[in-house]
Amino acid sequence: MKKIIAAASLILVLILYYYPFFDDKKISFAIIFLCFVVLVFSIAKLYSPDEKDYESFEKEMDGLHKFDGIFQYMSDGFYFKQNKETAFIKWNEIVSVYSFIIPSPFNKRQSGLEIITHEKSYEFDYKVTPGIVKLKDQLSDNLPTWELDSPTVRINNFGLKKTLLFERKTV
Repeated sequence: MKKIIAAASLILVLILYYYPFFDDKKISFAIIFLCFVVLVFSIAKLYSPDEKDYESFEKEMDGLHKFDGIFQYMSDGFYFKQNKETAFIKWNEIVSVYSFIIPSPFNKRQSGLEIITHEKSYEFDYKVTPGIVKLKDQLSDNLPTWELDSPTVRINNFGLKKTLLFERKTV
């Protein structure tokens, strides 16, 4: 990167010193412009290197989509282990699934999934629940209708917002 900056600077100085370098001023202007562009982007890259490039980000996301975490998936439902207890939720027992966002005084916000069955409601936080990305993928694959364009509704004065992702239709 430093070699590119040095070469662009040298070309820029030579063009400016021997201006017009070629018979046509437009060629000199084009070379000067290209040198400035190369310098600006090279210096920006030098001073702010990407910690995460596209490939490492894709690799990380692929890993999250494959990571089971606290969940084990079966054809008729899934197990999860929380607080030394293992629970099993069948796909056909799920009444509704919500995505929620709660403003927190300690963080910017807390977000996750709420799964409501006939007997109980379960909440899984995105930051502290390992395997929640794959859970969301499995829910969207195994539940009959998955709403992606539902409106977000503010529930209370504290700023709790919920988005309906799935609701079982009763006949």
